[in-house]
Amino acid sequence: MQAIIGFVTFGMILGLQGAPSEEPRAATIVNSGSTNRAGFRIVIDRSGIAEYTAATRRRPIQQGQTEPIRMTVPHALTDRFFADLKAANPLASLPESHCMKSVSFGSTVIVEFGGDQTPDLSCGDGGNALVGNLIRDVNDIVALFQSK
Repeated sequence: MQAIIGFVTFGMILGLQGAPSEEPRAATIVNSGSTNRAGFRIVIDRSGIAEYTAATRRRPIQQGQTEPIRMTVPHALTDRFFADLKAANPLASLPESHCMKSVSFGSTVIVEFGGDQTPDLSCGDGGNALVGNLIRDVNDIVALFQSK
């Protein structure tokens, strides 16, 4: 009888190894843009493959602006970003900081992950280390695309 129970338990463990992961594969960084500045969307996969897509804002689309830029984010940064997202879950419960924003240049920055999203990260961390880590990660990822 114990042999049968052990075999069934071992079979269940093997079955679970092939089960799909519950964790989302990708996160999205969204900058809303403003009246005078285009926003963007960066989708980054756990493998580090990322795609930057610019969004136009009340301007005619110029040739070449709509093509996404693809790159591989260094593994250390990718791993840190996803670890920080996991540590900050649930994202919607993170404290929200408020700040004054220009009507012409004010924008919001959020991270969407697994059906959840952060509050606006563009107003600082308000002293919260989890929010501060996400802001650092987002800035580092955005900087990679801006240097291209």
